[in-house]
Amino acid sequence: MLARYTGASLGLLVFTIVVTAGLIVRNPGTITPSRSIFAFFFFALIGLVLGRTAQLVVAERKHKWDTEIHKRYHGMQTSTAGDGAENRSTGQACGSIAS
Repeated sequence: MLARYTGASLGLLVFTIVVTAGLIVRNPGTITPSRSIFAFFFFALIGLVLGRTAQLVVAERKHKWDTEIHKRYHGMQTSTAGDGAENRSTGQACGSIAS
């Protein structure tokens, strides 16, 4: 979704700039629209590539961050897992029922 928004925003920005520049320098009526449409599609494509790259960077960073949190959480959990937990039904340590 970020790629589409980036592409559309960049394309519309350039379209507006090219139309405004064409009107300021008083280009003929056929030149300004053709240049602005070409610029729109060209920069929309560039925006799609930039947006997709940004999506990949964010997704990679999120995955790395989630992995680090997962390692920390399981590292803390494994150190406290066998610290003399008792089974509530038998009252024996380590959950052993047949002793």
